[in-house]
Amino acid sequence: MELPLFPLHTVLFPGRPLPLHVFEQRYRDLLADCLAGDRRFGVVAIRSGQEAGGDADLFDVGTVAEIEHVETLPDGRANIVTRGMERFRIDTLLPGSGYLRAKARLLDDVPGDREITGPARAVRRMLMGYLAALGAPQQMLDRIPKAPEALAWLAASTLQVELPELQKLLEMDNCSRRLEQTLRVLRREANIIRHLGTVASLRPPGPGGVELN
Repeated sequence: MELPLFPLHTVLFPGRPLPLHVFEQRYRDLLADCLAGDRRFGVVAIRSGQEAGGDADLFDVGTVAEIEHVETLPDGRANIVTRGMERFRIDTLLPGSGYLRAKARLLDDVPGDREITGPARAVRRMLMGYLAALGAPQQMLDRIPKAPEALAWLAASTLQVELPELQKLLEMDNCSRRLEQTLRVLRREANIIRHLGTVASLRPPGPGGVELN
């Protein structure tokens, strides 16, 4: 399939909300084309470089974002709310447009060969403590899902770690491996908090934030 691309210095996970402020003309054009079509575009993380200069090195795997709400401003800018859907892999970038487009294919998780319920319970338990240490209110903790797939993506999105580590979680091709790796990261970060105190706070809502809607 052909997919418009919105490169960002962040990782969007399936199921997670992503608010965006659209102001550059090329992304106004992208938004207009998406609204005239299926309301979807691809969010892909920038490995290095600056997207504005056109020389950004992009990761190959990203997430399809579906536009859920649009607030058009009087000067043509827009505030939009999107949500991550399926993962995709870029096969090739396509020329001939003011914004980036790619020929891409959707990615499905492959069946895991390991039991998933135990890791999911462990991740949920560890995640509740981790978020509480970062200042999450109890009403947020009570809404953490139990379903392994939704839990895996939520847990990944809450980690206060560097972008390449988040990208690795996005690229993992089955839920059991994703849960196990997330659990290792949560244990590592919880250990840092125990020894050094809270050195971070919850990030604003977004692809790496902790909105549970």
